[in-house]
Amino acid sequence: MTETGLYIILIGIIALLLALFQYLHKSKRNKLHYILAFLRFNTYFLILLLILNLSINKNIVETIKPNLIVSVDNSTSIKYNSQNKTVENLVELFKNNEALNTKFSINYYSFGNNLEVLDSLSFNKNETNLALPFQEFSKLYTKNLAPVVFISDGNQTVGNSVEFVNYKSPVFPYVIGDTTVYEDIYIRQLNLNKFTNINNKFPVELFINYTGAKSISKKLTIYNKGAKIYSKQLHFTTNESVKNESFFLTATTKGTQYYTATIEELDRELNTVNNSKSFSINVIDKKLKILILTSIIHPDLGMLKKSIESNHQYSVTISNILNYKDNIADYQLIILNQPTVEFKNIFESVIAKKVNYFIISGLSTDWDFLNKIQQNFIKKVINQSENYHPVFNTNYSSFLSDDIGFADFAPLEDSFGDVTFNIPYNTLLFKKVGTIETQKPLLATFENENQRSALLLGESSWRWRMNSYVENKTFEYFDGFILNLIQYLSSNKRNKQLTVTIQPIYYANETIQVSASYLDKNFNFDNRVKLWLTISNKESGFLKRVPFTTLDSKFVIELSNIPTGEYKYTVNVENQSPKLHGSFKILPFEVEQQFTNANSSALKMLSNKTKGKIYYTNQEDDLIKNLIADQRFKSIQKTNIVKTPLINWKWILTVILLSLSLEWFTRKYYGKI
Repeated sequence: MTETGLYIILIGIIALLLALFQYLHKSKRNKLHYILAFLRFNTYFLILLLILNLSINKNIVETIKPNLIVSVDNSTSIKYNSQNKTVENLVELFKNNEALNTKFSINYYSFGNNLEVLDSLSFNKNETNLALPFQEFSKLYTKNLAPVVFISDGNQTVGNSVEFVNYKSPVFPYVIGDTTVYEDIYIRQLNLNKFTNINNKFPVELFINYTGAKSISKKLTIYNKGAKIYSKQLHFTTNESVKNESFFLTATTKGTQYYTATIEELDRELNTVNNSKSFSINVIDKKLKILILTSIIHPDLGMLKKSIESNHQYSVTISNILNYKDNIADYQLIILNQPTVEFKNIFESVIAKKVNYFIISGLSTDWDFLNKIQQNFIKKVINQSENYHPVFNTNYSSFLSDDIGFADFAPLEDSFGDVTFNIPYNTLLFKKVGTIETQKPLLATFENENQRSALLLGESSWRWRMNSYVENKTFEYFDGFILNLIQYLSSNKRNKQLTVTIQPIYYANETIQVSASYLDKNFNFDNRVKLWLTISNKESGFLKRVPFTTLDSKFVIELSNIPTGEYKYTVNVENQSPKLHGSFKILPFEVEQQFTNANSSALKMLSNKTKGKIYYTNQEDDLIKNLIADQRFKSIQKTNIVKTPLINWKWILTVILLSLSLEWFTRKYYGKI
């Protein structure tokens, strides 16, 4: 017998004894007394139960159905390809299938550039991130299997590639639309840096893809303000269907400059929207000052000055460390050539004032001093030199850079030893010793508390400029490489009171998102001020002024239904002086329009990887049938022990009141009161 049962018996005995004592002890016993004693027994017994607050355990058996996630592509590419009705009918088929809903607990979601619980389908999302739903589902469904029916045309415009998604449950893609591959040529990707200086040559990298069965030649053309500024004939074959084209453009006008890259159309090309891609770059009109400090005379110094000053926006000063007396804060970048103990005061100022710096080492470098004066890296050297050939790192990501033929360049000379970094770093050039390519840095960049730095481990890089000239008959490629590095290092990232984040290019019907931040004099976010955004288009006379709203620790605005065109914008603080200007452009082309057929290759890889299966249009009955028959997805019976306190049983209070009432009325009726 349980402990609760013993307590109930004990309570019953006590209640019985009290009732008998009150009505049967030393009194004339009759039927009325027995009735009153029974009613009093009920009252005492139930009150004592409530006072002791006893609990009763109850076993509840619960059947848990497996989850099934139905994720639906809600992007505009579905509507452009006239597949919206197909998708809507498929979703209704899932909702109305009795056998499927009996087996699964089905949850419906829609996605475009974000993930939402499915309410209704509008097919108005201007971007498609196929990987995002799986990232979110991995967080939402952490227990048991959560298979996904993924309804999409497989066309992606933003986010990580879906075939690299790691999802623990089976995925069943249902590919919407025609998967036939038509002859097409298009610009797949375009890379460039966001900023450049006026009159500077900046690099542009394009990837052009061709799908077809014959050899063709098509012209790539770059336009700026309607004028042709670059063109090149490209040749494609079935075996050479991807071209990686890199070239330099010259920025001659201050401000945001807009460009359009276009590849010629094919004779019978169905989709010509993807033959063009617009891009922009912010051109800065400001003379940047670079200081080179050295204790020795070396040809590297003259090479650096010539390469950097090939861009007229840079001014380079070379000074001997023993004679330098000026303020380093006047310079955007300090180049420290082969530092020795004489650099101690300068190095301390560079670190204290967080001035960006570039260290070039060599045979005259004092590594004992350099290891002690800073904490970012350390090199243990021996009294022996070594020659290091450069190897370009194609995965370098801090800024856009090209391999200008480093494999054929002369080696640099430096003290033998390896560098160990104490902070994250990014290697632009690796070391090659003899015929052995290593993963050890020869040229690396790193950042520490908004201070940008670089380290070149070797002298005689002046030979590289000569090697590049011999190969290309111009210094342009090498100087461009050096200028990219200098531009990255000389960029100031110091706090500003008012900052604005806005994209330079938007597409029609896309929501324009603008965010801003305003800091007080202590550089803390100040939400007390009121910020305004004013946008205008001179040609159309469009003018709009709207206030920002506060969200978390920033100011935000979302604009929609803005006509296509080029706009000027101003962000200002009400009744205060901080103000920022800029421009952006709205293009008539929508990125989702570039797809004319479904793309199943990535989804097929995902289904194979997750042990699912891919389905195509008109195979919805097979999909539902296989889901119902799949033995991997079974209901689970779960037994829960629920502990219920007796005080929660409301009927006990009712019985107590009823017993007291009957007892009182009986006593009243028979005159016992």
